[in-house]
Amino acid sequence: MKILITNDDGVMSPGIEALVKHLYKEHEVIVAAPASQQSAKAHAITVGQRIYIDEYEPLIEKYGIKAYGIAGTPADSVKLYLEGVLQNNEEEYPDLVISGINDGSNLGTDLIYSGTVGATKEGFIHNIRSIAVSLSYNPIMTFDEVARELVKKLPDILNMEREEKEYLLNINFPVKLSKDFKWLWAYQGIRNYENAYIPRTDADGRIYYVVEGNIVDEGNSPISDVVLCNQGNVTVTPIRLKVADHKYLSDVAGKEL
Repeated sequence: MKILITNDDGVMSPGIEALVKHLYKEHEVIVAAPASQQSAKAHAITVGQRIYIDEYEPLIEKYGIKAYGIAGTPADSVKLYLEGVLQNNEEEYPDLVISGINDGSNLGTDLIYSGTVGATKEGFIHNIRSIAVSLSYNPIMTFDEVARELVKKLPDILNMEREEKEYLLNINFPVKLSKDFKWLWAYQGIRNYENAYIPRTDADGRIYYVVEGNIVDEGNSPISDVVLCNQGNVTVTPIRLKVADHKYLSDVAGKEL
């Protein structure tokens, strides 16, 4: 199988190398990822600026794969590889896009901002099966352990009976797997950040803000990704690209406002 690996933490991240390490012997692996940290870029793409692409030698030399660092967003990385490097040649497209392993969870409302998820959406737009994989903040688990567990479960994920083009998957690993952990389907929950914008003053006396804040996981369903992942399970949430309210539109579409 041909697998395209990307992320939002950058091509140099240990999460990418962990995936490469556990996949390259059995699959044709290609890496196309941002050349620098691009977290929380969602599905943004670069417009009106040059997007440089360079081979990423450390992964090429160590694993003998094709690897690129792209001076753009996570979505740029997937889009440029498919439409630029491959020139939209669908016969050369990968069979699967994996974005991750992200350094930090993408639970609940994190999905709105996530560059990890944004990259998978771009793969999905090109009709390629796509999954986002994240590891919770301050983990006891290692990226290597996450990659190992993912590779073990990958055949089950790919063999699921479903409409191929219906959704992509958002997968989250906990800080530590519970003794009797399960891979569980989960609703998208709610995640907020308390005091997210912290004011500071630079050497010239100018005020600026940094995003820090504490995670607030309240008001979630017991079968949400937030709750189930915090209990030590691996959560799997199907994500659709179409965000219009089709239930509402079923009664009013085509009618005058």
